[in-house]
Amino acid sequence: MKLKRRETFGTAIERVARDPLFGTSGDFPRLLELDVEKLQPRADQPRRHFDEAALQELAASMARVRLIHPILVREGEGGAYEIVSGERRWRAARLLGWPTIFAIVTTGDVDEIGLIENLQRQDLNALEEAAALQKLLDKHGYTQEELGGAVGKSQGQVSALLRLLTLHPTIQAEYPTSDKQVSRSLLIELATIDDPARQLSLWQRAQEGLLTVRGIRAEKSAAPAPARREPAEDPAGLALRGIVRIAKSLDALKGKKNALTARQREQLLALRRTIDDVLG
Repeated sequence: MKLKRRETFGTAIERVARDPLFGTSGDFPRLLELDVEKLQPRADQPRRHFDEAALQELAASMARVRLIHPILVREGEGGAYEIVSGERRWRAARLLGWPTIFAIVTTGDVDEIGLIENLQRQDLNALEEAAALQKLLDKHGYTQEELGGAVGKSQGQVSALLRLLTLHPTIQAEYPTSDKQVSRSLLIELATIDDPARQLSLWQRAQEGLLTVRGIRAEKSAAPAPARREPAEDPAGLALRGIVRIAKSLDALKGKKNALTARQREQLLALRRTIDDVLG
């Protein structure tokens, strides 16, 4: 808020619109208690994989200390509410059989808000984060630098994450259930390999615990041995080898009368004329 000249900070606060009943500022967030079963998760939310064991752990924690942070929702048509962020907490509440859950209502850009909150809580795996960043790029036309500023990352971090979307499709499909064996930094390093076949080979080693970030860098620095090429075939040598094979076959016909048909005789005469032409 831009202050007028000579206006004190206290005076500025007094100018903010106040709720007549509670005396809170006009932009104070709305906190509601909503029916758990009436909430709907976003169809296009960034998170795609929910680890059941982790959900059980979250539910156990919430059973002990209740809900520390309300979920974030937006108001839809007909009084319905859609979850912007906090779907794991909502799922845990359902596991616990809670009838209601506290939620803060937002009117901002749900893609941006949901991604930022998930990033702050480290709730997304690397590929989910990359897909969410790409969605914001497509939606708002941000540069990578502008996107980084919006979500609190450097341009280099944004670029590295977006490169994950170029990984071999098999890697992208298997990573959500392999992220405990394969670190985020290793996956990012793997995405710098341009050859999809090499990516897949290294990925299989990574899943078996046989590859490190340093190992991938060593693979990249080791130039592949040039493929061995056979010398180009000499046309004259190729022709002579063929003639030698024909000569050996003709040896079996020597001394045999009527061994050739008229057609075969004509073909051999044509070959002799060709050989004569080559010899000059």
